[in-house]
Amino acid sequence: MDSARCGWIVLILLSGVTWDCGVSGHAVKTRGFPSEAADEASGSTLRADEASGSTLRADEASGSTLRADEASGSTLRADALKRWRRADAEAHRERCAELAAPWRENAQPVPRDNATLLELRVKPFHTGVSRDPVFPGKTLFSFVRRVYRCCREGVLCRSVKGIPGRLKGGTDVEFLLSREVFSLRVTRAELHLHLSNPHHLDVHPVLSALSKRGLPTRYTRGSRGDAVELQVDLLLLLQRLQEAAGGAGAGGGPAVADARQVFPSSVPRDPDGAPWGPVLELGLVLGCSRAGWGVPCGTGGVRLSHPPFMALYYR
Repeated sequence: MDSARCGWIVLILLSGVTWDCGVSGHAVKTRGFPSEAADEASGSTLRADEASGSTLRADEASGSTLRADEASGSTLRADALKRWRRADAEAHRERCAELAAPWRENAQPVPRDNATLLELRVKPFHTGVSRDPVFPGKTLFSFVRRVYRCCREGVLCRSVKGIPGRLKGGTDVEFLLSREVFSLRVTRAELHLHLSNPHHLDVHPVLSALSKRGLPTRYTRGSRGDAVELQVDLLLLLQRLQEAAGGAGAGGGPAVADARQVFPSSVPRDPDGAPWGPVLELGLVLGCSRAGWGVPCGTGGVRLSHPPFMALYYR
């Protein structure tokens, strides 16, 4: 009896110990895992904040880089603009200096070979005669604009009149002069020729009428890339025309006497029969060479790229 009661007591105690252990174990589970999840969530939040901070710093760095790139680009553009302005100003000064460049003289005889002949015809303009109008080309406009700009900057201020030429057949050029031209007191007269020159040959003009009498042809030359501009002195020609027309060039003197001998002219009549202006024809020969050796101008690509024009400086 006593032994049986002791067995029940042992069973009850064992049951109580087992239940307490189970409850205690469950309590550990319910209190432990939620706490770890909270810690992990907190860590994830911290890591997200760190990542957000890294993103912000990356954005700030990217913004700084963009601002640096923009500043660098602005500096480069400003430097390029300054260089372009300096180059443009230097080119403009050179172009102004060309207006006052002294004449070169070509005393060589008319080249027999490898030359190109331009036939020039200067005649009076008759208002009563119907003919196609001659409009100034862009080279003439550019020249007059350059003279104006240079004068505005105090370089070589002179009155200038441009006369466009009519190009016929590639090598024949005709100029029509109004009555006003024959009355001007011309101090300098130039024939402007714009030529293509892809092989950069030396181009030398010769007025055949001058060469026949042992007189040099005076000219200036300017090259830009694959083009060359020649300016040929025609003052003696203008004096002859004015003398023949009885205008400002009349009155004699050695220059007019030379012009009369060099440039013989015929005097046509107005439609009403009154003679007033001469007609003059002359040949301009272009010789080409490289390092002193003659080269055919035609095969060297030297040809007129724009219709010629005349520029008359007057008082």
